[in-house]
Amino acid sequence: MLNPNSPMPLYHQLADIISDRIRSGQYLPGQAIPSETALAGQYHIGRPTVRQAMDLLVQKKLIQRKRGAGTFVQHPTPSVDLFSLAGTSQAFLTKEIAIEKISVTPVSLVQVKNQHHNPFNGSSAYFLSRVIHAQGTPVLKEDIFLDKELFRGLDRKDVGTKSLSRLAADLYHLVPDNGTQVFTVAIPDPDTAELLGLAPDTPILTVYRELNFPGAPRAVYAVLHCRTDNYAFSQTIGSPA
Repeated sequence: MLNPNSPMPLYHQLADIISDRIRSGQYLPGQAIPSETALAGQYHIGRPTVRQAMDLLVQKKLIQRKRGAGTFVQHPTPSVDLFSLAGTSQAFLTKEIAIEKISVTPVSLVQVKNQHHNPFNGSSAYFLSRVIHAQGTPVLKEDIFLDKELFRGLDRKDVGTKSLSRLAADLYHLVPDNGTQVFTVAIPDPDTAELLGLAPDTPILTVYRELNFPGAPRAVYAVLHCRTDNYAFSQTIGSPA
């Protein structure tokens, strides 16, 4: 039951109770939960307090309201491990998320300018860009820069839709040792927003990734522009050595 003497607001207490029931399986994905009127009567609180609790659970994407039908437990959002050295596209497949299409630009040798995060800033590198589509929606755009010496002749090879790691392994017999990522939330440039099917000024998850190869640190640099309305993007954390 709710504790009116607790420093935690009543609506937050109710939200925690419903959250626990969802996580324990008492309320299953797609199942309707009691109405605001029923919850107000059960816990002897006003409907505005119940509505605050429901608003909080909607924000956490645990429930969804369906007009004229009620409130239902949200189906879990598919999670894609963004820090898979096997590559981003492989991370989708690992979660059994079908990739419907990958749009890839031709590989070209470019001069990198005014990109202070980019380890190739002020020099030249191979560049390609691709957009991954799943469930009828563009989900992620990758802008990828590769060391021109380590990946010599890449612009004359058929890269297809292979993941970065598969491309490096198949074409150059290279396997990354490790890498780093920086996560941020940013407004994409207009071209990226259009490719992802987003309205202008929509903030998205933006990830700056560097991959290190034996004897060639920071040989691959990628910027990942990720829509988070249909997918959650995660990072696996291991125990320290």
